[in-house]
Parts: sequence; structure tokens; C-alpha cells
Amino acid sequence: MTDKQVMKQPFPMQEVSIDNIDLDIRNSRFPRDAENQKEAFELMMETAGDDCLELLRDITKNGALNSSDLPIVVGRNDRYIMMEGNRRLICVMLWNNPDKLSIYPDLNKRYASRVMRLISDSDFSPPTSLRVVIAPNETEADIWVDRKHTGGSGGAGTVEWGPAMKDRRKARKDPSKTTYALAFIDCISQVYKQERDVMSALEEVRAKRYTMIQRFAERSVVKEIVGLEFNSGKMSLRYGPKATLPIIRQVITDFARPKAPSNKSWSRELDTNDDFKKYLQNHKNLLPTDKIISIDVEEKNYTSHSDAQVIFPNSHSEYKKYSAAPQHDSFKKDESENSAVMPEKNRPPRPTRQPDNIFKDLHVSNFSQRTVEIIRLTSRLSLSKQTEIVGVMLRVILDLTTYQFLKSHGKEVPRNLDSRIKDSIKIIDPQAPNALGQAEDTSALQKAFHATQPNTIRLVQYVVHDSEYGHTPNEASTLAKRYEPVIKAMDSNMGEHEVQ
Repeated sequence: MTDKQVMKQPFPMQEVSIDNIDLDIRNSRFPRDAENQKEAFELMMETAGDDCLELLRDITKNGALNSSDLPIVVGRNDRYIMMEGNRRLICVMLWNNPDKLSIYPDLNKRYASRVMRLISDSDFSPPTSLRVVIAPNETEADIWVDRKHTGGSGGAGTVEWGPAMKDRRKARKDPSKTTYALAFIDCISQVYKQERDVMSALEEVRAKRYTMIQRFAERSVVKEIVGLEFNSGKMSLRYGPKATLPIIRQVITDFARPKAPSNKSWSRELDTNDDFKKYLQNHKNLLPTDKIISIDVEEKNYTSHSDAQVIFPNSHSEYKKYSAAPQHDSFKKDESENSAVMPEKNRPPRPTRQPDNIFKDLHVSNFSQRTVEIIRLTSRLSLSKQTEIVGVMLRVILDLTTYQFLKSHGKEVPRNLDSRIKDSIKIIDPQAPNALGQAEDTSALQKAFHATQPNTIRLVQYVVHDSEYGHTPNEASTLAKRYEPVIKAMDSNMGEHEVQ
């Protein structure tokens, strides 16, 4: 019999004075890391103030904290960092010193009277220490912190993490997994933290429409026109905070509202590149720059030119271009419209309508019978009428096909879908990870490999794991087109190992 390791011992328990415990300045609930304890307290109350007061109501009424769920701390420099239990620490801090709110005018106005009422109504005196478990390091603590946040009970129990908190948690452990949305939130909350209206709206969006931030921040046309630069997990504002503030304030304020002015959800309102361009056109007076963006209707990568100004489209499907170079007879300015008009023959073609089915022409035979049937049935679903179902089935199909393909080659199956896809492509084409060449010389597998990143594949993940998110028809169609050649190639290159 193989020798096995001895089961790990539980973390030791200890009674620790509240005065010796610090809030976690990198708390996943925060939109950004706090600079110090003062800011950590403020961010906690801004992001979870109502939950904290609900918990305070519970413990002041019952005179006890949950004995079966002890806070987790890590020792550091003769003090302790609260890794799990920051809301509880906030509550006992307020219970001992309700005047702590007075240095935060907005928070004091919102919560001071409620805190005082809860304290005065309590039959108990506040605790001066907390019974905690002490983890040997943050890594060990993180294991249990991650496992805890799966449900809540109105603020009095463990609060479920939303997608923003989960993404922040992943990025904390691995900065390479920082999403566009997370980087955007971190940047905006740092740069504009004195803009109270922006911060308030940003918190609303972060909590309820986080995926809209992802959609906005990852669009090439948005990044180019607004000046969002993403590098090594960090986002910066190319044109500076002052010039960019008007459009940022407009965007965040808009997304904080449940629906667009058209009464559509924001995910339906802003779906395609054209939608985002039209939205920016409507707010062109708020944009930070007058640079020209040369774009074709379906173009994904946008090229900026420093010698001219932005010319926005006058319609949803027709885009006019203007150059600072001298004009010729073939490209004359229409003085009556005060806009540049491109001759009909030189205009880019209008976009073709998206097909209403995915995988319609995908025929496979080497996957399991169940998987083949799922693909066939999915191909019969209407993309426009059954978008949510198609989105879920797309994720299921990618899971099933990559799992079976890797197992058929005797390979370990990674947990993350992006890794599964890339590992599968590398088996079929070992050269796929190489640098991309000319477009005409780059295979569909190579394009799919390089397009498959943790940030981009999350659109597939969110549709299953985020209750607030669903695919738009355009997103589902784009992802299906990207991975159809991969699925077809996997079917043709199945290994000989039996799939369990």
C-alpha cells in the first residue's frame, strides 16, 4: 500500500485583541487595494455597509458571533491581518467606537444614527477581543476563504461573491488573470476617487452590471477612441484624467441605470462594434481627443492617425472617412452637409446579416454519440430567439469536446476551459503557439489559439456561472465561428485511448 501523508491539522485558535487586528487592505470586495487602514474601513463601508449593519444588528441582538465560523487571520509584524471576517471586524469596531464614522462625512450621514440605535437597543456590551484561527500564511488561508463564499443569508451570514469579487480574488493570486473589467475598475477608482458621483455609480455597476464594464473596456474601438491602455494587468488613461473624465462619468452613470434609454438592457443595446461606435458618436462632445480612427464596418483592430480628427458615422451602417490630406475629385467634401463623403465605389461593404444558427455546417462523428447529438440539436436552435440557450450549449459543447479529445490522447484535462482549448489545439498543430504571421498565411487553429485567453474565454464562462449575464447573439456567433474549426479538427484527430 502506498504511503500517504498525514492529514493536515486545523489552524490553531486564539483570542486576539481587536486593537491588534488589521483589515485586509486587498479585500476582494474592494474596487481597488486600499492604501491604509483608514481607507480600508471606508472602502468596506462603501461596498458592504448595508451588509455590515445587518450583521451588526444580528450580533448586538444576540450578543454573540457565530462560534462555528471563526475568522481567519495571518500574523504579520506582531499584528494580525484579517483574511476572512472583515465584516465582523468592522462591526465590533463600530460597536466599540461608533464615532469612528465621524471622519467620513458621507458614511456618517448614512450610517451613524442606525449604528447608535442598534448599540443603544442592545442588552450586551461590545467584545474587546475576537476568537480567531491563525493560518500559517496567506496561501493556506486563501484555500478556506475561497471555499466559504458560496451563499448568504441577507447580510447576516456569509455573503456570496459576485463576478467582480471572484475576478479580483483570482487576480490577487495571479496578476496575469486580471480582466479588462477589473483593470478598468481599479484605474477609475484610483484616478477619480474624489469624484463621489463617479464612485457611487461605479459601485452600482460593479455590483450589478460588471460584465458591461468588461464589454466596454475590451472593445478595440472603445480603447482607441477613449484612450484606454491595458498593459500587464494595469489600465491607464492615454489622454489623462482631466480630459477623460467627461466620457467616463457618462459611461459609468449610464451603466448604473438598469436599462438603456431605448428600454433595452445594456447588453442588448451595446452588442456589436457598430453599437459601441454609435454610442460614442452620441457623446462625441465628451471625448478626450480629436484623433481620427480609420475603421471598416466589421474591423476588429483600429488604427489611429495623428494628423486629423475623429469623424463619426452619420448612420449605423455607413461610415465616412476624412483625411487631412488634400482632397481630390474622387473624394470631395459635401459643403451642404459639412461632412466628408466617400464615393459609392470606395465605400466599405455593408455588413452581412449574422446567420441565425451556430454549427449549422458542423458534422462530427468521432465524439460520443451524446456529444454528436448535442451539437446537432444546438445547430437547430434560433440564435436570435433562443440566445441564452445557445450560449449555454456553446459552453457545454466546448467542455465535452475538449474533454473527450484530451482523454482520447491520454492527456490530463486542465480545469480551466481556455487551457483545455489551447492544449487540444497544440496536439493537432504543435506550431499553433508560434507568433502570428500574415493574415492569409495564418490557419484557423492558430488564430483560435491566440484568441483563447483567460479574459476572452470568460464570455463563455459567464453565461453559465453568472446569473446576471447572458450572451448576445453577436457574441455567441463570433465564439462559435472561432471554435468550429477547432471542434472539426479535434473530431478528425481523436486519439486511441478509451474515454471514460
